Amino acid sequence: MNESESERTLGPGRRWCVLPDDKDWLRDLRTMGDRLLDHLAAAAALDDDPWELPAAPYAEAATACDRVVSMLPARAGGGLGLLLSPTGTPQPTVHALVVECDDLDALWEVLTRLHRALDEEPGTEGLLDLVGQAGAEWGDPPRSPRCLVSQLERVVAVLEFDTFAVRTLAVVMTDEEAREAAEAGALRTLDDTGQTAYESVTAAWSTTLQP
Repeated sequence: MNESESERTLGPGRRWCVLPDDKDWLRDLRTMGDRLLDHLAAAAALDDDPWELPAAPYAEAATACDRVVSMLPARAGGGLGLLLSPTGTPQPTVHALVVECDDLDALWEVLTRLHRALDEEPGTEGLLDLVGQAGAEWGDPPRSPRCLVSQLERVVAVLEFDTFAVRTLAVVMTDEEAREAAEAGALRTLDDTGQTAYESVTAAWSTTLQP
């Protein structure tokens, strides 16, 4: 596979994404959309002062998280391994899907805004206060704005990860044979190309996935 073939398959404005079957990362993906981004989107819709709450696509970012969650299989996060290496060794599961570039742009823009709020840039006081409110309502113990932004950063880092290895692994995992195996709940054995890509992608996640 080369890059042009991958792009032709997907069409403009879309790209491959590979996600870990990591329950903590998947929980962050779900809760960032439901409990932080939706909270900010509702506040932004009511705000009349753009200097107090700078306009940013909070609703689009929340929808982006929901869209990714909706594309994951019901078993995601359950630790059920369906991948084997070329030598038959079980591999931790990963998920390959196609994402909208506009969704990723929305998430990146919101994350940038939140970093500015953490840095206490003028005009971001209201935004930082809203993040603090979301953290206070999170549960016991409450979560600080820095903690919530760090969680969103982990989500975005994985979603934005775009390398030749990611594209190669995604294509290998979504070919006709792989789809038939997934539908049947059968084990899927990676070929040498897929295994090399798999090792490259999962190695790059090793620090990103740390809480």
